[in-house]
Amino acid sequence: MMKMNTYMKMMFATPICLFAVCALQAQELSDLKNVKPFDISGSIGLNSSFYSVSGIPERQAPFAYGINANATLTVYGISMPFSFTWYDNDKKGNFSQPFNQFGISPTYKWLTLHLGYRNLSFSEFTLNGYTFLGAAVEARPGKFRLGAVYGKFNQNSTYDLAMADSMPKMTRTGWAAKVGYGTENRFVDFSVVRIGDSTKDFDSLSIVKPGMPTPEQNIAFGLTSRFAITPELMFTFDGSYSFYTKDRMSPAPDSISDGWLRLADNFITVNGTTSYFKAFKTSLSYHFTPSIVTGIEYRRIDPGFHSMGSYFFNNDVQHITFNQTVGLMDGKLNLNGSLGIQNDNLDGSKANTAHRVIGSLSGNYTVNENWAVDASFNNYSTNQRAYKTVGSDSLQIYQVNRTFMLMPRFMKSTATASHMVMLNLNYTTLDDRNKKTSDMTDTDTYMAMLMYNFGLPALRLNISTGANYTMMTNKNFENVMIGGNLNVSKTLLDDKLSLNWSNNVMSNKINDDSGLIVNSALNAAYRFHPQHAVSMNFNFINNRFANEAAVPSYHEIRGDISYVFTF
Repeated sequence: MMKMNTYMKMMFATPICLFAVCALQAQELSDLKNVKPFDISGSIGLNSSFYSVSGIPERQAPFAYGINANATLTVYGISMPFSFTWYDNDKKGNFSQPFNQFGISPTYKWLTLHLGYRNLSFSEFTLNGYTFLGAAVEARPGKFRLGAVYGKFNQNSTYDLAMADSMPKMTRTGWAAKVGYGTENRFVDFSVVRIGDSTKDFDSLSIVKPGMPTPEQNIAFGLTSRFAITPELMFTFDGSYSFYTKDRMSPAPDSISDGWLRLADNFITVNGTTSYFKAFKTSLSYHFTPSIVTGIEYRRIDPGFHSMGSYFFNNDVQHITFNQTVGLMDGKLNLNGSLGIQNDNLDGSKANTAHRVIGSLSGNYTVNENWAVDASFNNYSTNQRAYKTVGSDSLQIYQVNRTFMLMPRFMKSTATASHMVMLNLNYTTLDDRNKKTSDMTDTDTYMAMLMYNFGLPALRLNISTGANYTMMTNKNFENVMIGGNLNVSKTLLDDKLSLNWSNNVMSNKINDDSGLIVNSALNAAYRFHPQHAVSMNFNFINNRFANEAAVPSYHEIRGDISYVFTF
């Protein structure tokens, strides 16, 4: 067995060293002496599957077999995984590295170096988790908070003018920096990110296709702070000014009258396609006690704001929310609530402005060691009002979404048995206040789910069952779904053999159409040796529909048998 293990490890180590391109995690260099220098682990599996269906076309091959393997090479605590799969039904193999971007972040005391594919966050509105290929450094000497990044922020691509469907994609490179001082709870950080598309080999005269991308450039300055005004009063702020040029090849202006654009002209190309936007959020919270906290938050993002250091922004929005957290009765009762207002059209360029009231309340109460209950209420209303002109009534939006949830639960566990009962009740309503559209959109949804779990630890036996009910209704349709499930699991032979049987039944009725879905599955796994295991899975589905002309009825059987060797 040892010779076989050695052979397997050598077989997997060779292709890993030659082909694997992986993601490596941060490694503390000062602790290398305590880390195992080399290790490899993984598994090889053989699998055979069968399939049969009646009533619909086949969704997979009637019979298939194959092999799959995965391994993880670890060098001084740095993991490099890869996998290989081959099945006879497609006559080809599939080699993959789950982490196909290479990066390493060694750390020595207060200094961390990032190389390869990495992502860092300096603030929400400047550099915020965007993956780059390059180098970066973070330093925390004392209370200083320093960071710098340089790299490529997209993949290389080629452009062939002779190909009709070819679209150019410029190489996007840039840098970012952060300078700050303080601790995690009391600090001030200044950050900047500058990223742009390369204009090298870009000839605007040769671009004749409509919709062609143009080389863009962006620089964003950010200020982030958090500090306690008093031991109980906490203040936070995160804001940014972002300057964005949509076309670097556009002619430069004779003069720049705007002072902010003159500032940006020292760092990026400024022309007629350049604009700037601001975004910020700030909050103030007061801790009356550790469990009673009151807070207020304001957030505003200008229309068009975005940063090349972030993937996405929901812009043209501002909201103010009041938040309250209360813990009472020695932590048995906990309440959380928020209430706020939100609107868009910050620059008045839209014909209508959408106003929303956003509010939520949730809580949980622990009655005793066995009983507890959770409850929540959410209310979101949208009111779109005319800004410039009064539009058609059918285009006006005034909707209210409300959700109520109640979930009592019971849990009891002894040396001989365990019980868990949970009831989940949910009601959601969409109330359209526009009489022209309410008949189409007013919808009520009722949901109820009851679950019970019973366990016998001595017998290694677990039984769970449940029932569920859902009804969605409005003036045009009514959809009712009623179902139930039963699951039994047990382990035998000192937990080497595990058996599981699961069953689900669902009745679905939409107006006059109805259907019944039955699903049963049997799973078994036997580990007869620490490195060897076999398993079997069998699944049966029977779908019956009253209107077979619209949805065909069918039954389906599928299963598989597999063997896995672990090393």
